[in-house]
Amino acid sequence: MDWKFLLLVASGGAIGSSIRAIFSILCRAWLPWPTLFVNLIGAFLIGICIKHWEQNSEPEFFRAFWIVGICGGFTTFSTFGLDALNFIKSAQWFHAFIYVGSNLLGTFLAIYLGFRFYALVNS
Repeated sequence: MDWKFLLLVASGGAIGSSIRAIFSILCRAWLPWPTLFVNLIGAFLIGICIKHWEQNSEPEFFRAFWIVGICGGFTTFSTFGLDALNFIKSAQWFHAFIYVGSNLLGTFLAIYLGFRFYALVNS
């Protein structure tokens, strides 16, 4: 990994994050549905990008900008879905179960701990 890779990830991430922020502002009245929509779009886009990358032997820089950068900045849920699918595709069922369960339960736990920490600091 070199500075070009990191620069492409950073610039793609800035674009993906900015698009998500604009979408969130425009669709604020429909919360939480815009998040679901963004996650589904992100997963769809990462699927397209992965297939394109695999079939066209794109350089690692394609992955850095489009997959890690833009899709990762737009939503990290698409990466979660891709990782889970890769476990399933390779018949690593136990790893898939642990990975999905850890992500789902872990995010709930992290949110809860964040709430508790905030309450503790601000009491």
